[in-house]
Amino acid sequence: MIPFFHLTIQGVPVAKGRPRVAQSGHVYTPEKTRNYEQRIREMTAIAMAGRSATKRAVIVHVAAIFEPPPSATRTRRASLLNGSIHSIKPDLDNVVKSAMDGICFENGAILDDKQIVELCAFKQYGENACLMLDVFEVESVVDRFSNRWRSWESGDVAVSPI
Repeated sequence: MIPFFHLTIQGVPVAKGRPRVAQSGHVYTPEKTRNYEQRIREMTAIAMAGRSATKRAVIVHVAAIFEPPPSATRTRRASLLNGSIHSIKPDLDNVVKSAMDGICFENGAILDDKQIVELCAFKQYGENACLMLDVFEVESVVDRFSNRWRSWESGDVAVSPI
């Protein structure tokens, strides 16, 4: 299946920050999050190259890639790059929220995040930090992972989410 939209944003993925409340009572999104979402919006608009946002149901794949910490020894770095799980901050769900807010707008990849019927996301270590997004339009119910969900219970089907 070829994605309707795909995008790679170089740099460390930024998680959606918690809303803040000013003394006046005004609620706002932290500047770091706003700037990152704006960067995604700008890159999305460029990648869409004048195409309209899809109005169909979509499946979204998100990969958040993080570089090993600078303090890691050469051996530890090699270990991290060889498949170690990235189970530290930022939270994956908050990274996904930033990404979705960045691609969901009038001239973005999708109009509204309610169109997302399936989401697959992961984070891992890599040589270069980046965020990768793929958006697939759902052609039929056969495209959906939900058809294979818990198929392992029947014992006769191998399940692969991607």
